[in-house]
Amino acid sequence: MNHVLTRLYLIGLLLALFSRFAPAAAAEMPPCPERPTLIDPPWVNITDWCLERVIQDDSGGELAFTALVAAPDGTLYAARPLTGEVYALTDGDGDGLPEQAVRLLSGLMLPNGLAFVGDSLYISGGAHLYRYENGTLRTLVNDLPTGAGFWTGGVTVGADGRIYVAIGAECDRCVPDDPARGAILSFAADGTDRQIVATGLRQPTGLAFRDGVLWVGDTVRDGLDDTPDLDELNRVTPGAHFGWPYCIGSDNQPDLAGDFDCARATAPALNLPTQSTPLALAAYDSDALPAATGGLLLVQGGNHDRAILTGYTLSLILFDASGQPLPPRIILPEIPEAHRNTPLQKMHYQNSGFWPHRPLGVTVSREGWIYISVGGGQIYALRPR
Repeated sequence: MNHVLTRLYLIGLLLALFSRFAPAAAAEMPPCPERPTLIDPPWVNITDWCLERVIQDDSGGELAFTALVAAPDGTLYAARPLTGEVYALTDGDGDGLPEQAVRLLSGLMLPNGLAFVGDSLYISGGAHLYRYENGTLRTLVNDLPTGAGFWTGGVTVGADGRIYVAIGAECDRCVPDDPARGAILSFAADGTDRQIVATGLRQPTGLAFRDGVLWVGDTVRDGLDDTPDLDELNRVTPGAHFGWPYCIGSDNQPDLAGDFDCARATAPALNLPTQSTPLALAAYDSDALPAATGGLLLVQGGNHDRAILTGYTLSLILFDASGQPLPPRIILPEIPEAHRNTPLQKMHYQNSGFWPHRPLGVTVSREGWIYISVGGGQIYALRPR
């Protein structure tokens, strides 16, 4: 009899552990139209997913939540760069969405990149690379190239255990004094052994691994709005130079005099609309939203000071059998079939999209739900219908 009781106890323990760590089942959610957090606009394809509001915090301004990352325990972390803070969002009302925000860290320098691996939250910002683990914040690196120019971009950790950080250029169009500006750096897990992985990038922001390949977006210099498709999605390979500031376009045409041979520049894997401003990337490995499985999610923050808007979208990039990226499919805002002839530009101006706010960050949760941060302190979730 004791053996029977022991077995029952062990089975109960395993069930308790499973219920604690298992993702919430989509079947437990009410249908999309019945959820109180449902939002419309932005327009969304209701055949593929349901769009819901997670949180809106007007106090944080346009950059209230930039980078996002979801942890295996369901916590959603969000960076607030201008106040030097990182927030932890948890589910306080039991609907599966992490809407309860608590300030986790403060006093950081422009935190603008987040990654979560194992039990560790990695944060890139300014001159620093941080790791937060078991309630302790440790500075791994305090001399990332910084100063004038673009902010330090995203951070990710590869299967090799190295930490990869995107470093913005120091100017719009100039030869950088520091070869580590406009580059991707990597470090050992403890922050030592700095290496320059790739260069020739103007505004690298989001980094993401998909099937072991590192991807990064980049935005062309100002003043070229009338030339189409100059922004880039780049496949990162060691030693690659992507052309900035000397060359532009898929054929790397000369743009700035210098001693660099544009024939040596690595061509983009995919051309994106000029000044659409790729800001964030996330691989989608789940099958919770089958339309996105195996793809790469791309946030394009959009242009500025132009009547004709470009970007302001969340796109899905799928890949062919050889691993080459296919043209992006815009999934937010997505034009319904009944309005198939409506231009994206018109959608923006009739408040059917993100504009006048910008989408800023994207991450995928343990359940396979997609979280998107938007200017004005908003976070949305794409979940199964």
